Amino acid sequence: MAGKMSAYIPGYVFLLFSLLIGLGSRSAAQELSPRFEFGHIQEQDRLSSSKIHYLLHDKDGYLWIATNTGLNRFDGTHFVQFRHQRNNPHSLLNNQVYALCEDHQGRIWAAFENGVSRYDKATGLFEHITTVRNKALGICKNIRCDRAGNIWFTSRNLGLFGYTTQTGVVQYYPAYSSDSTGGVRTLPNGFVEDPYRAGFWMAEAHGLRYFDTVRRQFTTHSNNPRHSPVLNPNDVSALAVDGNNLLIADHTDSCIVVYDLRSQQILKRIRPETAQDRARFFVATIFVDRRHNLWVSTWGAKTFYIDSKTDRVTPLGHAKSQPASLGGDFILSGWQQSDGTVWLGTANGLAYTNPERTLYDVYDLEALFPALTDERGIISFAEDADGSWWLGTSIRGLLHYVPATNRLDVYPLPDKTSQYPWGMLVVGIEQRKNELLIGTGRAVYRFNTLTHQFKTLELPPAAKLVELRTFRLVGNQYWAFGDGKQAFAYDLARQEWKTYPIRSTSTDPRFLVRQTLLDRRGNLWLDIFPEGFARFSQQRKEFIVTDTHQADYENTINSLTEDRDGSFLMATDMSGLVTYDPVRGQDIIRAENDAMTLSQSTAARPDRFGNTWVANQNLMSVIKAGEKQQVLNFRLPINEYTTVYSTWLFPMRNGHLLSAQKGHLVEFKPENLRPVRRPEPVLLNRLRLNDTTLMLHGRMSPIRLKSDDNSFMIEFSMLAVSVNQQYRYKLEGYDDDWKESGNQTNAVYTKLPGGDYIFRVEAIAGDLKSRETTLRIHVDTAFYNTRWFKALLIAISLVLLYSLYRYRLRQSARLHHFQIQMTRLERDKAEIQYHNLINHLNPHFLFNSLTSLNSLILTKPKEASTFLRKLSVIYRYILQNKDSELVSLEAELAFAQNYIDLQSTRFGDGLRISIDVTPDSLTRKIVPVTLQNLLENAIKHNIVSDDCPLTILIYAKNDTLFVQNSLQRKSFVETSNKQGLNSLKSLYRYLSSREVSVDETATEFRVSVPLL
Repeated sequence: MAGKMSAYIPGYVFLLFSLLIGLGSRSAAQELSPRFEFGHIQEQDRLSSSKIHYLLHDKDGYLWIATNTGLNRFDGTHFVQFRHQRNNPHSLLNNQVYALCEDHQGRIWAAFENGVSRYDKATGLFEHITTVRNKALGICKNIRCDRAGNIWFTSRNLGLFGYTTQTGVVQYYPAYSSDSTGGVRTLPNGFVEDPYRAGFWMAEAHGLRYFDTVRRQFTTHSNNPRHSPVLNPNDVSALAVDGNNLLIADHTDSCIVVYDLRSQQILKRIRPETAQDRARFFVATIFVDRRHNLWVSTWGAKTFYIDSKTDRVTPLGHAKSQPASLGGDFILSGWQQSDGTVWLGTANGLAYTNPERTLYDVYDLEALFPALTDERGIISFAEDADGSWWLGTSIRGLLHYVPATNRLDVYPLPDKTSQYPWGMLVVGIEQRKNELLIGTGRAVYRFNTLTHQFKTLELPPAAKLVELRTFRLVGNQYWAFGDGKQAFAYDLARQEWKTYPIRSTSTDPRFLVRQTLLDRRGNLWLDIFPEGFARFSQQRKEFIVTDTHQADYENTINSLTEDRDGSFLMATDMSGLVTYDPVRGQDIIRAENDAMTLSQSTAARPDRFGNTWVANQNLMSVIKAGEKQQVLNFRLPINEYTTVYSTWLFPMRNGHLLSAQKGHLVEFKPENLRPVRRPEPVLLNRLRLNDTTLMLHGRMSPIRLKSDDNSFMIEFSMLAVSVNQQYRYKLEGYDDDWKESGNQTNAVYTKLPGGDYIFRVEAIAGDLKSRETTLRIHVDTAFYNTRWFKALLIAISLVLLYSLYRYRLRQSARLHHFQIQMTRLERDKAEIQYHNLINHLNPHFLFNSLTSLNSLILTKPKEASTFLRKLSVIYRYILQNKDSELVSLEAELAFAQNYIDLQSTRFGDGLRISIDVTPDSLTRKIVPVTLQNLLENAIKHNIVSDDCPLTILIYAKNDTLFVQNSLQRKSFVETSNKQGLNSLKSLYRYLSSREVSVDETATEFRVSVPLL
């Protein structure tokens, strides 16, 4: 666009403008601002709140983060959150956590809205202090542990308090004897311990004050016996300690005072450069890194970086359009790791950067020379001995840039025109002492770096007929190559040109030399399109084509250089990075599918550590040296708006690589790719069980788990976000080998057998390993897997087997006995049935019945008939049930009634028989003829007469049938064998576990028969 506008400028104005530029026009010089790229950790990363008040790195290696909604412990990957629980007095006192410190026992102290708390890592409990002398503490925003191990904290409304760890007593120290409150309104970050004396410095709106912890006295500007220059009534808003120095944020004077605590002298005052920044320099936070640089934030939400060497104050704000900016406009705390990473607690989460290990620095030449972005921008480079850079552009002339001062000078070329007022493209720049050799498409110039004058070198006639494309300085010879089969070399000593042939059989009209390479052995190589590689022969004084191998990538080679193995590195448009061995004639193609950013690349170059850098515009890939050859891909935060340019990579004297990115220069620092050796071990975060979680910390005693807790997960990580850590772990006693987990930060084990184990984990970054971290774990053995249980089980089994053997023997004996008993019972049963039949067929019974029948026939014929019928029923019942074991009680009673009727006919009033049986008993079972036998037995053994009647009662009760008769024994009983009742008992013993019982008194005789 600038080229088009220049066509409308009048000729004399243009000539004057060009003359001024030719004399060395200079863009306004300005110091280069420091550049930081921040990573961020916020609420979406499981941080409890993005508003952070304080950062504390404890002795175990964890980062504790005090936020607006809780306390967090961070191990680099996992967060453990602590929050206030209403019904738990040992939870966090309040979710507003303002400050933290750690005492000598490793306990974490925290300051809150309503007091302070102490967290014991061993118990996992918080203990609180909310009142002193029955007075509420109020808002506490500073807490410190002094060198003696005591805790000191400030309350906004009351002042200073000291907690003696040995006695557990809190002491209050009023600052003003005349003030009933005695309070000192110390802001956050306004309370620091003196590194030499036993005391604390306190920032306050009415001036800095010092508290002597031995004498328990305050020193202020009104009580200043040593006449300290910093004890004045100025408003002090924040403090920090940097080695011997006390840094004091003087709000009244809008500066930071650097005060030497040893000499008690003010060394300097640091102020922002602009009046606007000075007016708002109400400092809230001062964080000092280990290189003494300051990270400062103000209560007006402005953040600054102050370089310790220059004291330059640089704004650091957050920009939405720049994801790698600070992330928040306000910081309240900072901490720096041993690897140099700076962590900042901001109002928008954690921000981290490593100013000591920045991978690259960006130099924005576009801001100094906006026209530079027209066309392709910067395309060639040479480094001066004084550290400045000479740059060739596409159409913007020769540039001289001084990185230290950010100064840019522009020098138009002699071939400038009205359309291109700075000249044509500068293809190559080579430096020789105080002179630059500048090659363009149609000319070669010598430029004096002291006088800034150009001198044109007259080209040989053949060179004027071709387009020159690449240049190379080899010793005293300056080589020029183009789109023909001739090479041109200018001898700087003799000041003459020589022409050398390129022996090629190619007839392609597109023949040209694209790239040159001077290898480590001093050979000069050419990349020829479309034929291959050619090498210069010192003997034959010509270039000889050594390789005519045609591959697809050879048509799109954009850069050519040599790696440390002597192979050619080529950036190509189609195949990404190509490595070619000129001795073996073998190539290796590494493209996008091999973890490269893109298959298209425009520049490739090795660094001094053997890593290979590949560029394609603002996309970068770094192939790290080593067996695994890991690839780091990243995007530069520049040139997001355009793709009309090519990227170049140039070696620098300090071992860095400089990339030309149109209007920007990017200086890569390969040494910062190498991981720092870390003494820190891997941190163990938590051990997760099915129903609970155990928080882990340093120096833990062995963990004991129950037998049913034998499945768990262990979380681990390393607080090293700036390095790509790879992890591996091993459970000694279970795993045979180490398990590679890559970026995964947990280990899972299931159904472990009982026993003692040691969990080991370590981190690997490149070829470096961290210290190994171990955790001893004991898993109780299930009782059924213990030795004593197995021994007991064996003993019980033997006892059971022996008992079973004895039981079988006893059962066999019992079975044999039962078989004998059964045989005997069967015999008894048969005998009883036989006796029953005999009894009922007893001739005496039959004789008596017939006699009675005869008398009835003579006197009562009708009754005789009835008598005969009942007699036949009796004998029929006996014959029908002679083989039955049981009959119902109802049937037995019906049978017995016939027998009773016969006997009543015989004895008349001399026999009185009554029956009282409930209906629910009639369905029960009884041995047939049992009642007849018992009635027969009663009549047989007792006197039956009208004068002495025999009374018989039959009744049922509790599943038992009772036959009871009055006892009036006969002196002599006919046909009695004394075995009737015994046989009946034997029969019932066979049929039931309940026996027939006989009860006899002086007046009664009763037989109890079980109802079955």
